[in-house]
Amino acid sequence: MTSRIVLDTDTRAIVDQIQGITKASSPSHAIALIVSRYAKHLLGTWELDPVRYPDPSLNDFALSASTFIEPVTAPAPDNFRFDEPIEL
Repeated sequence: MTSRIVLDTDTRAIVDQIQGITKASSPSHAIALIVSRYAKHLLGTWELDPVRYPDPSLNDFALSASTFIEPVTAPAPDNFRFDEPIEL
């Protein structure tokens, strides 16, 4: 089966880069390589549930003083060395 697809300019540029790095013989072969390598992973891990993850609205992203969370940092130990193993 043969199919033709239309790629926007940015996507085609990425496919061209992949073709150059992988030495695929054509853009079609580069896309086939991507699909053969990553499709099973994408299909197995795509978990977007519209009920769990509804479309965001602008109101959901409005920051207020009550919703802002300050980052928490832990103090670094004074005697830390990169050449010693980390004890968990």
